[in-house]
Parts: sequence; structure tokens; C-alpha cells
Amino acid sequence: MSDISPINTGRSQRIGRVRSEQIARSDAATHDTRSAPSRSQDQVEFSSVARYLSELKTGPAERTELINRVRQEIDAGTYDTPEKLEAALEGIKEDLEFEL
Repeated sequence: MSDISPINTGRSQRIGRVRSEQIARSDAATHDTRSAPSRSQDQVEFSSVARYLSELKTGPAERTELINRVRQEIDAGTYDTPEKLEAALEGIKEDLEFEL
């Protein structure tokens, strides 16, 4: 025999029943626009960082040429050189030694 009692009992069928009158009242309260607040006009403010990034995106042609050249070097496998790696490591070292 099983020690588990049946789930479907007469009592559980009554749980969760909602009368149609309650639903109608709930819907009416949800759609009532008489007390809706008025909205003011929205405004957008861009931070100085956002403006700077926007300027970088539409930067001068020289920058675009540099980016295209670097992309071609990366695709060709000639971008990474021992000199560039050394320069990057030196920059990281300087950043770690920075004091205020």
C-alpha cells in the first residue's frame, strides 16, 4: 500500500475558484483611466563620455585608415610582433606603478 494520499480531493477543487463578479470588478479597476497621472515631456541628457564616444565613432579619416590597416594586419597574422608585445607590457607595468 502507498502512504501517499490522493491529490484530487473535494476540498482542493474549491481552491482558486473566482466568481465572475470578482473578475469584472478587477478588470474595471485595471482599465479605469480617470485617476491616471499626466505625463510630462521626456528629456534625454547625454553624458560627456557618451558625447566623446560618439565623436570617436565618427572620427577623422586618418583614424578610419589606421583601424582598417590594423584589421588587415590582424587578418594576415602580422600584427603581433615582439616589439608590440614589449610595448604593451611596458604600458601595463607603468599602469601598475602609477601613484596618486
